[in-house]
Amino acid sequence: MRPSPALNSNDREEQAIPLTTEVTIPLTPFDQREYRELIEARGETIRRVVSKLKPALGLANAVDAGCGVGFFSQTLAECGLNVCGFDARPENVDEARRRFPGIPFEQADMEDHRICQLGRFDLVLCFGLLYHLENPLQAVRNLRAITEKCLLLESMCLPEERCTLLLRQEARQEDQSLREMACYPSEGSLVKMLYRAGFAKVYRVTGLPNHDDFRETAEHTQRRTVLLASSIPIEVAGFRLLIEPQETEDPWAKKPAAQVTLPQRIRRFLASPMRSKYITLANRARRIFPGMPIPLRLPFGVWWLAEGSALDQELIYNEFEEMEMKFVKKLLRRDMTVVDVGAHHGLYTLLASKRVGWDGHVIAIEPSPRECVRLEKHLRLNRCSNVELVPCAAGEDPGEADLYLVDGFNDWCNSLRPPASAESVTTVRVQVRRLDDILSELEIPKVDFVKLDVEGAELSVLYGAMKLLQRESRPAMLVEVQDVRTRQWDYAAREILQFLIRMDYQWFAIAAKGALLPISCDEESYDANLVALPLERTEEFLNLLGQK
Repeated sequence: MRPSPALNSNDREEQAIPLTTEVTIPLTPFDQREYRELIEARGETIRRVVSKLKPALGLANAVDAGCGVGFFSQTLAECGLNVCGFDARPENVDEARRRFPGIPFEQADMEDHRICQLGRFDLVLCFGLLYHLENPLQAVRNLRAITEKCLLLESMCLPEERCTLLLRQEARQEDQSLREMACYPSEGSLVKMLYRAGFAKVYRVTGLPNHDDFRETAEHTQRRTVLLASSIPIEVAGFRLLIEPQETEDPWAKKPAAQVTLPQRIRRFLASPMRSKYITLANRARRIFPGMPIPLRLPFGVWWLAEGSALDQELIYNEFEEMEMKFVKKLLRRDMTVVDVGAHHGLYTLLASKRVGWDGHVIAIEPSPRECVRLEKHLRLNRCSNVELVPCAAGEDPGEADLYLVDGFNDWCNSLRPPASAESVTTVRVQVRRLDDILSELEIPKVDFVKLDVEGAELSVLYGAMKLLQRESRPAMLVEVQDVRTRQWDYAAREILQFLIRMDYQWFAIAAKGALLPISCDEESYDANLVALPLERTEEFLNLLGQK
């Protein structure tokens, strides 16, 4: 926000900076084909992110930290920002000045606290550098010191969920570490560094660059990520909030853990929260009675029998899809009719049953016989007489199909296509029915809300619900839109959005406390649960949510 005079260019209008007109430009490692492809993919992401953040946060200026030869500085200038850049290599600074003479560039080392003398900037950009440094945490602290509003960070990251760092020797090359040693972080480490440096919120950019480094391939895991760290909450679609990772166990503890005296255990147990006491006792009981479910009272007032699945673990130790659950809870009213397509063990079914009351109606559609057993247990336990279970798959083409059941922890990945799971899979034959046919058989005249989570088959389900989508009064929808799921069905997730747009629906992202924010529908990829509202009922649904 307050750039240093050495880097300011007040006499330059905030517009795209033309390339130099010199006939020859010395080629650098950054001009190689593989680099250019990566630079172009990341440049598109920068343009998209800045176009969203600039009006939302009032961005006026930016600094390109570790600018190389200035490609991303030029990108920021094309976005209408007052831009400057710095790099630790003098040869990079000289080349950047030759290529983009309208942008001020200086030599500075991100690991040196003296970069704070450069001033403060609305947007700090740091792409492709952090993992080349010996001390990335110090660099992040220095970047925080010059950040007025937000930091957009891209880095290679280790394919681990834990907070880990890999000290790695790099070759002495123009595009590598200055000191030959570099510290490669996991994404969790990056997130923790950003929080510890003083940022209030950290988000993952959901539409990552269209390049193999940002996705898993047959040859490698995902290599890179893009994070946004901000001094204030970002109420803009396209960013997924990440919580600061916490250590869950002592890294030096032996297995089994060192003996603790009985008095110590008692004191530790008594000092823990009531829910922790309950979970501890329940886990102890499981040692005696393996397979015993743990009864849980969920926040919206129903009972859940936790066994050993991924969803059970989330419900025992964390909040699951907190924003989505808040949205559904705020939207649903008594007497409404709800359809839960892909009901699994009934989490959303139970919430809907609770909200619509005895005069409401919930249709739970679940194809897996195994999951139906658990779903029926939950319905009986909570006396959900307003729920009708339909044991079949929903789709466009009626008939029979193979359902692939994941045998282990991730049983929420069951699909009509082979799931991307490392666990063993078995198949069962299941009936496939059109959603329109199910509603017709049950004589359902009106549907107010549909939750659609069918592991990539969302588009097929929608094609089988054309009558529902052409009714006079159409439902709101909560839809899983993830390219990692639709890839098995040979279509891009954005086709789900485009289909409902053609049906006169408007798309929203879910923000804090279940509020809705309109979103752009032209992203290259998606990884979110999104809400679609029919145009004729949008005002009605927003009023129910308290959004005028």
